[in-house]
Amino acid sequence: MLRLLFVFSASFSLSYLLLWGTDGEASPAFGNINAVLFVLGAMFGALSLAFFSYVEGVMKDVPKKLKVQNFELYSLVISSLTDLKREVISNVLLVVVLLLVAFFAGAVGEMDFSHRLSYLSYLAWVIQSVRGACFLSVIVVVCVQLAGFVTANSLRAEVSMYGE
Repeated sequence: MLRLLFVFSASFSLSYLLLWGTDGEASPAFGNINAVLFVLGAMFGALSLAFFSYVEGVMKDVPKKLKVQNFELYSLVISSLTDLKREVISNVLLVVVLLLVAFFAGAVGEMDFSHRLSYLSYLAWVIQSVRGACFLSVIVVVCVQLAGFVTANSLRAEVSMYGE
């Protein structure tokens, strides 16, 4: 959770600094983020479903005789894989929340009252920075999920090599 807060805060800061440094000229880059986020979210959902099924398969590949031979090792492997499955589910929920936050931030940014506050360009930059932070955070979550897939793939190779 702390890592997520750091990523979101750093992404927000980078987005805001980009808008501030360009005096708002970079605003169009944040205008179409929702379209990209929805595509990323759909791809991430499909990837997560495949990854979850893959981890299930790895769990089934763990030899049952290991449970009798070395119960501590068996329980460690199963616990690690269960944690990985739990992380997949929490990452999906996180991406859904980030998509919703980006959507609502975009909707607030497009409302009439926010256009009437044109002298408060800093408020518009904050809203756009939230969208940018959501976008960058989703990219980080996708990368973490892919790293988990690489870990599961390595574990499956180990289980296959030494399984029987």
